[in-house]
Amino acid sequence: MLTAALAALLLAVPGLVGSGAAAAEPVTGATPSAVSATPSAVAPSESAPSASAPSAVATAPPSSDAPAETTPPATTPPPTPEPPQLDPLPTRLVTSLPLRVSGSGSDGDTVDVSAGAASVAGARCQAPVSKGRWSCALADPPDGPNVIIRAESRTSGLAQTGRVDVLSPPSIASQSGAATGGGVRGTAYPRATVTVTAETGASCTFPADSTGQWGCVLTGRLPDGPHTVTATQVAGFSSERSAKSAPFRIVVDTVAPAAPRITSPAAGTRLTPGAPAAFSGTGEEGDAVTVYASTDSGTSVLCTVAVMGGAWSCSGSLPEGAYTVSALQRDRAGNVSAGSNGVALTVAAPSSPSATPSPSRTPSPTRTPAPTAPPNTAPAVPPAAPGPPAPSRPDTDGWVGTPFSTTSAPQVDAASVPVWLRSVALALAALILLVLPARLLAATIARGRGPREASGARPSLFGRNRPRAELGEADALFGVRTAPSDAVAGPDAPAGRHASGPAQPVWLAPVVGAAAAALITLSTSVRDVGAYTRLLLAVALAVAAINAVWLLSARGLSRHLGVRVPRVVVRPWMLVIVAAAAIGSRLLGLEPALLFGLVLGTLFADDLGRARRGRVAALQLSATAALGVLAWLLVGVLPEPTGSVSAFVVELANALALVGIGSTAIALLPLGGLAGRAVFQWSLPVWLGISVVVDTVLFAVLLPVASLVENGSGLAVAGIAALAFAVLSVSAWLWERYVEPAR
Repeated sequence: MLTAALAALLLAVPGLVGSGAAAAEPVTGATPSAVSATPSAVAPSESAPSASAPSAVATAPPSSDAPAETTPPATTPPPTPEPPQLDPLPTRLVTSLPLRVSGSGSDGDTVDVSAGAASVAGARCQAPVSKGRWSCALADPPDGPNVIIRAESRTSGLAQTGRVDVLSPPSIASQSGAATGGGVRGTAYPRATVTVTAETGASCTFPADSTGQWGCVLTGRLPDGPHTVTATQVAGFSSERSAKSAPFRIVVDTVAPAAPRITSPAAGTRLTPGAPAAFSGTGEEGDAVTVYASTDSGTSVLCTVAVMGGAWSCSGSLPEGAYTVSALQRDRAGNVSAGSNGVALTVAAPSSPSATPSPSRTPSPTRTPAPTAPPNTAPAVPPAAPGPPAPSRPDTDGWVGTPFSTTSAPQVDAASVPVWLRSVALALAALILLVLPARLLAATIARGRGPREASGARPSLFGRNRPRAELGEADALFGVRTAPSDAVAGPDAPAGRHASGPAQPVWLAPVVGAAAAALITLSTSVRDVGAYTRLLLAVALAVAAINAVWLLSARGLSRHLGVRVPRVVVRPWMLVIVAAAAIGSRLLGLEPALLFGLVLGTLFADDLGRARRGRVAALQLSATAALGVLAWLLVGVLPEPTGSVSAFVVELANALALVGIGSTAIALLPLGGLAGRAVFQWSLPVWLGISVVVDTVLFAVLLPVASLVENGSGLAVAGIAALAFAVLSVSAWLWERYVEPAR
């Protein structure tokens, strides 16, 4: 207890000293002995501390200020700023706008919300934070996948982001209430598929290009008069369709205007070459009249002008020659009238001074210099000479552009997947309903012609001199077993042909090749003689390249197989297929056209065998198709032609693509002496695989099947016709194969 009391007393000494000093300081009249007695009495053994008691009293004021200096560190620091919080964004495609964005934040703050690059006002909004919550609407966020939504605090500058897929309705750019023949155009997400629907049910579907531009013509029940249309779109990044656009009003007008009339100049008027001549007449108010000048070699445009007050007038110049001038009228809806009355004109320079004076035709004093000019106008003819090199037509399409210089760039992206799937379906349908039934029909015809078989018979497209082989191949389609035979047709020549045979004249190959190039050129219309010559040269080079690849691939594989190199033969009878493909494309209006150009072949020995012939034919077909696809890819990277040289390059690439892929598709038919029959006999799976790939490329790139698919009636007619052909072919084969032998 005594020890504890002493310890407590020692701990209390500093307090006692401090309090004593503080108490003694204000007492000025106190006895000094009393003051000094305190420390001596409290701590007699600690003289040093007691001696420093005054200094402790003197330093008391600084110690009293110390708490004031340490007060700021003792305050609570402000909280760390935090970014605003975003509520969960939609996980599905956003098609309903505006897009409402919400979240949480600090009271008194303002949140700036933006979508994507926020280049337009509709992609931005501001929201004040109240009671810890904020919300605002984005009226026009950009379309596309993974659009970034950003919420940023104005106070702290911190932000939080999220992502969302957006697809707004396409826009219709036509003038509201404007007359149209059924055509509608606008903008959409690049390469999206746009569908336009009228209130009557008429519709049309068309893909947007890389810039988002689209246009289509409504088909179906759409009578003349006002209509309301809406548009939707499907982009490649989502299978969901956008919402409908705002209703848009159009006025359908499919009635062609009346033919305009030319009242001046009068028929038989003689014009000066290269000099402007006035043309005038009457027409329907507001329509556009185009005046044409026609000769035996073609037609050119003189001028185009709008009809005002029921009359029109424009001027144009012509080089020397005899012309028939006529006019067409186009209304606001795009309907074109019938041709106007024709006016025969002669454009020629004055040949002698005696022909130039015509006082009766110069009543005005202002035209008096004309009669005096002819005697001295011999030098004036050269200024008119530049007229013929620069034709009167306002463009150079006749010299630069041809249907073969129209690029058909490949599309291999997400937006083109539906097109490729459709092409695969069409390729399979063609094989099932056309090619394989044709194989059965050929077998049926061959069996019926069996008694006429002769060893020296010429080959035919349907193989009528090979009934047993044909029936064996047809039986293989349904798994009917037949006796094996290697005496079958090669990839280019049918059975019965030998590697040794009469030599063909040297001139036959270039003549047949030139004839094939000329027939292929007939597949399209070319007005200008210069462009026709250039195109003929491009097609001739393409035919030569395709046949060279066909021969070189066969010769190369024959060395690899260790067999004798085949002999090159010219097949003039193939010109029938060349002409049928070219003229058929011209009559059916196929652009691009379905073309065939294989007129050279390889002749193997009879003992080559079915397997080797099939391999050679498969390599030839694959090499030709590869050349066509490579040329098609080249077309996609070549720039638009700007002159004759660049147009020739584009035409050559297009010709290689069209002839290469078209020739492969036709040669794959398992008929007669075509290479497809050799592959068919060797391996049905290989033949099917090559056929599906080649026909898919053919339908996707080279043939205009989009309009056929979009036009339901045309597709139905084509499908019914193909189905009827398949049914009849299979029925004929079954009758000849099973019913007739039983009888």
